[in-house]
Amino acid sequence: MFRLILDELLATTAGSQAAMFLDWEGETVELACDHDLSDHELRIIGAYQGIFLSRLRELCAKVELGEPRRFKIELETKVVLSYDVKDGYYVVLLADRSFNEGLGWRRLENCRERLLAEM
Repeated sequence: MFRLILDELLATTAGSQAAMFLDWEGETVELACDHDLSDHELRIIGAYQGIFLSRLRELCAKVELGEPRRFKIELETKVVLSYDVKDGYYVVLLADRSFNEGLGWRRLENCRERLLAEM
């Protein structure tokens, strides 16, 4: 079911290229990709998002800001959106820079809710 949810995220988000659902160890639970991208490289990108999210959690706890829910990394040609799901699980969306970020966040939030329902 996770794969269907990620496939729908890609199908409904113009400019998206890959979506990943990962666990607390950065291991890929499920991956969907609409482009000719390396699964191995996507898994590495996803794992590093988990490292960044863990460090962000530590920093936010240290300065008492609360739990981070989502973050974005903007690259020269791509954008990576990451959203905390639950219990260390998180979902990642890789898109080209031309995509609509507001729509991307809404679609990613909907994806998160559907993943939660399946967990």
